Order: sequence, then structure tokens, then C-alpha cells
Amino acid sequence: MCPSEVSDIEQTLWQKYKEQGLVVWAIGPQDGLSNLQTFQEQMGVTYPILYDDGGLAHAEYNPGQKTTNSVYPQDWIIGPDGNVLYVNTAYEPNEMIAVIEAALEK
Repeated sequence: MCPSEVSDIEQTLWQKYKEQGLVVWAIGPQDGLSNLQTFQEQMGVTYPILYDDGGLAHAEYNPGQKTTNSVYPQDWIIGPDGNVLYVNTAYEPNEMIAVIEAALEK
């Protein structure tokens, strides 16, 4: 997980849009739950960071890769109807804001 992105998502997306219905989840690597909890506390992140115990989420979204060294970040925006609205392997907050605002207007 990229510390600067995690921190920026906290301020730029989560704090700004959570009252309007935005839900943010991060998925942390499988290098230990206590390490993930320490990271979350140190970063002051208030949205959930899920622990990928056994690498199941990683395997689902990175088929064929045997390690967790895939392209990061992976940013996904899922609309209220469950459809994928946005996917990117580069952190582009302005693009994400445009997609979020359009989805929240519906």
C-alpha cells in the first residue's frame, strides 16, 4: 500500500464524500494483520483497511500472479448498483472525484 495515496484518499475522498454515501475500503497485503493495523494507526486512516488473509483478493483480481508484487495502486470505484464505474492502476484523484460526483448526482 502506498502511504501517500492512503493518506490522500483519507482527506481528498473519504472525509469529503462519506456523508454523501461514499464507502471506501482498502485491501492490505498479506504481510501480517498486526503490521496492517499498525500502518493504519500510524497513517491516521479512519476508513477500513481489509486484511487479505491468504491473498484471496489478490488472486481474484490478479489472476496468474503468484506473489503480491502486482501493479499498485489498483483503484476501483463501484457504483451504488454494483457496476464498476472506474478502474485505474495509477492514482488519479481528479478522475476519481469526477466519477464519484457523477455517481452521487444520480
